[in-house]
Amino acid sequence: MMRCNRRLRPALARPAPLDGSFTLATIMKTTILLLSVLAAGITAQDSKPAVAVGAQNPAAQDKDQWGEGFGRAPSYRAALAQALEDAVAKAKGVEVARGPSLRSRLSVVSESKDGDQEGFFDGKSELEREWVQQQIGGFVRSYEVTKKGKADDRMWEVTVRALVASLQKFESELVIELVDNDLRNWQHERYEEDGPGRAFDRRKGKFEGPKIGEYLRRSGAVKIVSSGAGVTVGVQSERTQREKLGHQLVASHRVVINWEPLTVRSMVEKPNKARPTRGPRPEYMQGASVKVSVRVENLIERTVMLEESFSVPGDKPGSYPVDRLDAFITQLVDKAKAAVAKKVFFTLRQPLVMRKWAGEGGKWFVEARISRRVAAGFQQFSIGNNGSLANPDWQTLGSAKLVGGSGASCTFELVGVSDPAAVVANVSEVRPL
Repeated sequence: MMRCNRRLRPALARPAPLDGSFTLATIMKTTILLLSVLAAGITAQDSKPAVAVGAQNPAAQDKDQWGEGFGRAPSYRAALAQALEDAVAKAKGVEVARGPSLRSRLSVVSESKDGDQEGFFDGKSELEREWVQQQIGGFVRSYEVTKKGKADDRMWEVTVRALVASLQKFESELVIELVDNDLRNWQHERYEEDGPGRAFDRRKGKFEGPKIGEYLRRSGAVKIVSSGAGVTVGVQSERTQREKLGHQLVASHRVVINWEPLTVRSMVEKPNKARPTRGPRPEYMQGASVKVSVRVENLIERTVMLEESFSVPGDKPGSYPVDRLDAFITQLVDKAKAAVAKKVFFTLRQPLVMRKWAGEGGKWFVEARISRRVAAGFQQFSIGNNGSLANPDWQTLGSAKLVGGSGASCTFELVGVSDPAAVVANVSEVRPL
């Protein structure tokens, strides 16, 4: 087994010529770097957390704080979710309460079918308490329902007292169900220069390496739920058994990734009649690509947030001789998993503009929901409306220059935006390029 210079890159096993398999002996550089950068901004806060708009006492954001919340809705569970959101908003600010992670957890409390269990949300027994606490544990340390009942119009009204976590302790992971067949298979097609245009030889193989789920688990960007059925107990069960229900963390989103086999194409030079040789003719990589489909679903709203199939090409195939097949495949796998991870990440966490304002000298600024440490991993940003950068429907309004931020949001200066009025809070997005 040939090994690369350890100072340049960790050793990788080459494809075995007999069975066509090789092992990735290290985590792929580009993908793990991308996910580390993205996740760092989710799990870490700067030394001075952002002051949330609407907070009653900004200094209190650095510690756990009790707050009271009120909710009113047609169902008891929806009213309870509203009351918990109200308690967080009063303690830490409206913008914090409206963050994607907290909202996704409260939507589970309000709507998830996993909450439709015997004795749950009947407004009397509070058997759902442990289950609810598990869903919101990253934001609310504990809570108690201080008042509940139906009004004259039969709407549920709920008041809660909740111990809201400090911003430093806020857990910002989204809870997802991950379905990933993983990129394991490759096939090598060999062509003759000036040949008939069809492969004269095909080789197939497998390789092993970290799945995207492993990267996400290590990074802390998401929590991935088990596919198991979990614990099921009845209303008459012992309290210790009923409390096991609290360990069933419910996914708010599902991510489905389907990989097709990676295909590599190489070209064998035609025989040199002027200088015939009995040795093997030179052979070089001609190209490579891998097709993948990505689907992101909001399980609570029962909507599809992203459904896209695309192909990721290999870079600079001509620079790889055939005896560096392992390096070429590693480079492409690295690039493909990084592209998928980035697409999933920004689908789940849209960097929406939260507010805008005019500064000195006619400059305009916006605050966007993207952490400083995530933004620090990119050099350029675009600001626009609707769609995505890969979609013609995306309306580019101009560029955005990063000028500062915190663990929760960043401030950008608008550059080349002819009409600042076109930038709309909760509609426009700041996209890394």
